[in-house]
Amino acid sequence: MDLVEEREDQEGINSKSEALRSLLDEYQDLRTECDELRKESEELRTTTERLRNEKRLILQDREEKKELVRYVEDERTAEQRWRQAGLGTRLSGRRSLSTPVPIVTPE
Repeated sequence: MDLVEEREDQEGINSKSEALRSLLDEYQDLRTECDELRKESEELRTTTERLRNEKRLILQDREEKKELVRYVEDERTAEQRWRQAGLGTRLSGRRSLSTPVPIVTPE
């Protein structure tokens, strides 16, 4: 039994032309639905790719901020150690930087 005869039996259609018309209508509806699903699928792929890129950029930004925080914390710790050092230590540190170093030449 072919599709046209099955359609005649299923829907109680009396002619082959009506059954064929019914099959063609169903085919067209399925094609339209298929096209819509393809379009939706492509839109979802595009959205997924955009979201992946955004996620990558956010993670990159977060890592850069973590590095900056570590740097600032290190600098703050160094400054706190310097402040907590005694006055003599601070002055000797400055003197050693500003005192000229004698140049020794081999004889």
